[in-house]
Amino acid sequence: MFPAKSRRLGLYLMAMSVALLATAGPGLAFADGGHEDHGDRGVYIALGDSLAVGTGASTPAHLGYVAWIHRATIPGHTTLANLSRGGETSASMLVAGGQLDQALAAIAAPSDVEVVTLDIGGDDLLPLLGSEPCASDPAGDPCRGVIAAQLAGFNANFPTILGTIQAALAADPGDEAFAVMTYYNPFSGAGSPFEAPVDGALFGLDGVIDCAALGNPQNAGLNDLIACTAGALGVTVVDVYPTFAGRGAQLTHILENDVHPNNRGHRVIGRAFIQTLGLRG
Repeated sequence: MFPAKSRRLGLYLMAMSVALLATAGPGLAFADGGHEDHGDRGVYIALGDSLAVGTGASTPAHLGYVAWIHRATIPGHTTLANLSRGGETSASMLVAGGQLDQALAAIAAPSDVEVVTLDIGGDDLLPLLGSEPCASDPAGDPCRGVIAAQLAGFNANFPTILGTIQAALAADPGDEAFAVMTYYNPFSGAGSPFEAPVDGALFGLDGVIDCAALGNPQNAGLNDLIACTAGALGVTVVDVYPTFAGRGAQLTHILENDVHPNNRGHRVIGRAFIQTLGLRG
C-alpha cells in the first residue's frame, strides 16, 4: 500500500543498525573508561539494543535512558557497564562471546552487581518493515505470518536469556534489581500507516497484554511475550508503552523516519525504570 515510504524507512533503519554494529566493540564499557577491578563498588549492567546504547539522544552517554538510570543509583558508588549493542536481536545476544557472555563475565567479576536492565526484541521485528511482504502491505496476512515466525524465534530465545542472567545473579553476593522493558510504538499518534500493524506486532490482535492468551499465536505479540515470560520468571517488567501512546511524534524521531527516542523519550524510559525499581531519582 505504501511501498516507497516503507522501503525508505527500512533502508534507513537497516543502514543505521549496520553502522552501530560496526562501531560497537567487545568488552566491558565502563563509565569511567576502565576495565579494572572496582573493589567494593557496585555495578549497574545495561544490556540491550540501540535503545540502551542511547541512539536518538543528542548525547547518548549523558541523555540516553541508561544514563538517567545510572544517575539515579548511589552517586560515586555504582559503576556503569553498558554492554548494549545497536542492532542486537534475541538470537545474536546468545552467540558465543557475545553480549550475554559478556554480561555473565561482568556479573562474575569481583564487583557487586546491583542493577541489571534489559531491552531486547525490537530488532527481531524491525527489519521486517523494510522488506516484503510487510513493506507493501504491513496489515496483510502474509506480513502477519512473517511476524509470527519471528516472534516464535524470540519466544524460544528470551527465556534462555532471562534464565541465564538470573542464575548468574543468584551466585552474585548481595541483592540485585533485574528489570526488562516492553517496547513503545514510535508511530503512535503520528498519522502513519504503520501504527496499527506495529500495535498488532506488539500485542497481537486482542490489543492488550494477556498472559492467558499466549496459547493463541494471534494474540501473542512481542510485549505479551516480554511481560508474561519475565513475570513468570520473577523479573521486574517496566512497561513503557503507555507513556508513548499517542506521543510518537513528541517522544521519538519518527517524523524524520527514525524510530528511536529523542531526548524527551529517553528520559521517559529512564523515569519508568527509576520509578518501577524505586531508585532515588
